[in-house]
Amino acid sequence: MHSTRFVSEVIATCTTLAICALTQGQNGDRAGETQGELPVEWRVDHAPIRTPIDELKTFDIVDGYEIQLVASEPLVEAPVAFEFAPDGRLWVVEMRGYMRDASGAGESEPLGRIKVLTDTDHDGVFDSAEIFLDGLVMPRAIAHWRDGILIIEPPYLLFCRDTNGDGRSDETQVIASGFAGHDNPEHAGNGLFFTLDNTFTCSQHPARFEIDGDALRSVAVAPHGQWGLTEDTLGRLYYSPNSDPLLVDLVPKMYAARNDALKSFEGVPSRAASDTRVYPSHLTPGINRAYQKGVLKDGKLANFTGACSPFVYEGEAMGADMQDTALVCEVAGNLVHRYRLTENAGKVVATPADGERSFWTSTDERFRPVFCASGPDGAIYVADMYRGIIQHRNFMTSFLRAQVDARGLAQPLDAGRIWRVTKKGAPRIPLMDLTSASSDQLIATLASPEKPQRSLARRLLIERGDRSIVEVLHRQLTNDAQTTNSTTIALERLWTLAGIGAIDSKLLNTLLNSPDAIIRVHTIRVIERSADHQTLLSVLNRTIADDERAVRVQAVLSAGALTEVLRMPFLEAGLASDLSSRDMRSAVLSSLSGAEGALLEAIVAGHALPTDSASSRACVTEVIDMFLDTDAGDPDAALLTLTLEAAAATTADRPWLAKVILERVAAEQRLNAIEPVQLIASHEPDGWFELRTNPPESLAIATMIDRNIFWPGREDVSFIAPKIIRAAAMSVADFGKRLFSNCMSCHQANGRGLPPVYPPLRGSEIVEGDATTLVKILLYGLEGAIEVDGQRYNQVMPAAPIQSDEEIAAVLTYVRSAWGNDAPMIDAAFVAKVREETKGRNRLFTAKELGIAAP
Repeated sequence: MHSTRFVSEVIATCTTLAICALTQGQNGDRAGETQGELPVEWRVDHAPIRTPIDELKTFDIVDGYEIQLVASEPLVEAPVAFEFAPDGRLWVVEMRGYMRDASGAGESEPLGRIKVLTDTDHDGVFDSAEIFLDGLVMPRAIAHWRDGILIIEPPYLLFCRDTNGDGRSDETQVIASGFAGHDNPEHAGNGLFFTLDNTFTCSQHPARFEIDGDALRSVAVAPHGQWGLTEDTLGRLYYSPNSDPLLVDLVPKMYAARNDALKSFEGVPSRAASDTRVYPSHLTPGINRAYQKGVLKDGKLANFTGACSPFVYEGEAMGADMQDTALVCEVAGNLVHRYRLTENAGKVVATPADGERSFWTSTDERFRPVFCASGPDGAIYVADMYRGIIQHRNFMTSFLRAQVDARGLAQPLDAGRIWRVTKKGAPRIPLMDLTSASSDQLIATLASPEKPQRSLARRLLIERGDRSIVEVLHRQLTNDAQTTNSTTIALERLWTLAGIGAIDSKLLNTLLNSPDAIIRVHTIRVIERSADHQTLLSVLNRTIADDERAVRVQAVLSAGALTEVLRMPFLEAGLASDLSSRDMRSAVLSSLSGAEGALLEAIVAGHALPTDSASSRACVTEVIDMFLDTDAGDPDAALLTLTLEAAAATTADRPWLAKVILERVAAEQRLNAIEPVQLIASHEPDGWFELRTNPPESLAIATMIDRNIFWPGREDVSFIAPKIIRAAAMSVADFGKRLFSNCMSCHQANGRGLPPVYPPLRGSEIVEGDATTLVKILLYGLEGAIEVDGQRYNQVMPAAPIQSDEEIAAVLTYVRSAWGNDAPMIDAAFVAKVREETKGRNRLFTAKELGIAAP
């Protein structure tokens, strides 16, 4: 007992000396923050490098499941992603250049590889490896397509083929560019998941890639996520950004990116898991900021901090207990957690599936589950990078660096394991080979209970383009639509036919008459993508008054593909039927891009929002805010004119509407500020003179607004030229813009955040408010509920990864002046002053402490 304590104290002393011996602080350090020591009983004195067999002994998994090793070094090294090929071989992405030492040296070296693993003796263990492609710099994802593979190697999406049959890539084509990942591997596009709607979709990248014949078409999407993504049987996508273990897109995320002026989109993403607790099976002091209050509980990670690679199980091979569950990897805590998924009022709700324990834990600090997916055999496979260092250098603290050095966590570099989880006692299912399967066999596979088999069969059928399958699939899908026996199988058949362009009018009519609302929703999406405007118009006319709101919402979303004149009746109908639904209002605003004036005219005419209600006021607020709050900072002059004309036109018969409009204009002008913002109209708005000179008492704010409105030729209000910021300040803001890349995955490039998960920075009273509060948040982080733009947020924000006074001043100067924000710049001296005043603090600030807590 005493000897153990002595060893712990020696290790603690060595750790302290290691921190002192570091000649330079780490990138994750924050000047002035005390990185305190952990209690003696929470410290770990060694972290042995284990063989795969010895690592297996450290695993603990819930009853009913077992873990088997299927590949390890030297067959595979540093695996970060994988995908099974149609022939059953496993293609693995090796990111061998990641964090080869604690300083991240050599990340730009071409060490990455694509390996192909084969089980030659069919015993369930891979025993052969071939290098398909090497010389890659930090490759991140892989997907099979046609006769080659897609690879993300920043900044490119590559299509690589073996044209001579020697097993090596000899032809490379650049499909797309714009992928990040060199400077900041933790915040860059990855995934390439082949989704139900025949698209290769990424996590944390602003585009997806739709199959378009023999080509891929890039389509803009909302770029949220972190590492990995997954999909359920209905085609909804899931993500796990670090401390938020499970987010879900309730509708395709392309709809959230169609209208740049849209502040937020309901359901993209939606938080599924509110319980973020995890339960490691050993002490976990090697967490980057374990010294902060609440990060550890009894020496173990308390909540998700390194969530990644979510996986929704869809199959039968793992047994009933795995049905309707999602696994989430936690790389820092050396575990895999499980949630049970249920539906509640159109939302996905994830609750812990295993009580106060995690699904799969390890006592090995180098167990790093970074990728999780199911195989065609229905088993679950997990890539274990088996690295001591998992935290990137951009964020590593001296606290963690000292532990890396003290326990030798920089080694090994040549390890890597892939594990298989199966139902205990279940017979092993051989990996199938679909390369020589007939079209009839592939059609049968579309009905497999295992999702990977269905997805693979669908892709192969689409790539073959075999028209002989159309009649059979038509017959099967007609039966599905009429009987609703299996929505899952019906959707696979529907999107297979869509992929080969084989939806005829007879089948379309059957699908739209299906009693299954989910089939009707997906049918609308298929027609939106593949049919002409006349066909789409006909479909929307039939579905806009559907009995199910989800169908009506989809009709409005798909109406965005029509011309302005054709789409407006559907948007108005959507508001009339479901005004109180945030889903519907988001759909209308998404589809409004380019037709803003038409909606405002419909509102003024009384065709839309004719009566006063809380929902009407909320909708008007959202519409006017979208008109006035633009990425350029200043509202479009013509839209501002229309807005003021709308207020004037509704003063007499709908004063409630005029008041809401004027209140939003006043908010954009920041009338309560010392220097309100002058807005520029295109010309004098019709009816504005009467309103501004003789407003009703309830609309007296019009006079104040008028003092800060200018239009060409106006003589009673002087034009205020935009302030010209001196060059030095511009350089600070430009520097801040570059630094803001560290914040974009949560707060987004346009500053709109991802409501209701991450708050917007644009137009935020907190951002434009007290500078001291902002500096404190960046220095130490923030916890507790806040309210921004009427939306409540309760996500813990860690301290900023940037470290110096100059960097913090620059990024705050940028966010306080970008996207129409107009607050004074912050200099490095001010940051240093706040740092000195809070010196010694080693915990997050609470919203209550800072006076910004939500009511």
